[in-house]
Amino acid sequence: MFKIRTSKYRHVFCDAPKQEMCHTGFRLSTVTGDQQYVKASSKYFAVALFGGGGSIYVGRHDRPGRFVQGNTPTLHGHQGSILDFEWNPFDDSMLATASEDTTIKIWSIPEEWEPIDARGASKAGANITESMVDLEGHSKKVNLLRYHPSASNVLLSTSSDYTVKIWDVEAAQELSTFDGMQDLCQDIVWDYKGDQYATACKDKAVRFIDARAATV
Repeated sequence: MFKIRTSKYRHVFCDAPKQEMCHTGFRLSTVTGDQQYVKASSKYFAVALFGGGGSIYVGRHDRPGRFVQGNTPTLHGHQGSILDFEWNPFDDSMLATASEDTTIKIWSIPEEWEPIDARGASKAGANITESMVDLEGHSKKVNLLRYHPSASNVLLSTSSDYTVKIWDVEAAQELSTFDGMQDLCQDIVWDYKGDQYATACKDKAVRFIDARAATV
């Protein structure tokens, strides 16, 4: 007789996290799109906040606590809402942000950054308002960012101007532009070696593009 084996894990439940181990108090951004709303490096995590000026909270993994609007330091410098952000896989303190203001900004989180103290209380301090690098070249809002998986300081971006650009962050210059799409790009991803990237477009086509030649 056929019998389905019962899983020994089906009645396993996790405990709810304790309040003192949670990051709380955020009023998160209501901007909708195809981006991810939280991203992390091995040291920090980032979430976009509600309000003008493109604010982001950057927190340390080892400092849970309550965010207090107007007291806890944040990162902001864009003229419009932040639509996506990406941590550099080769530098845990380097964050790229993309905005409705058509620019991309590169930020460095200082080593002493500590918006929440060891007791979980908000710690007053100066906001980060000066970016290291500004990348300008898109004519409409920048929607998505992806760092290169194997080359340091190479960044991929896509915009509502229907283009995909590759940037040399260190030199603050554009390396190539692909403009072969006729509709909005909804996702971009590098292959594992970084020789090609793929785009998923609103026109229902997936394109594989040579990163150096910017051709399909």
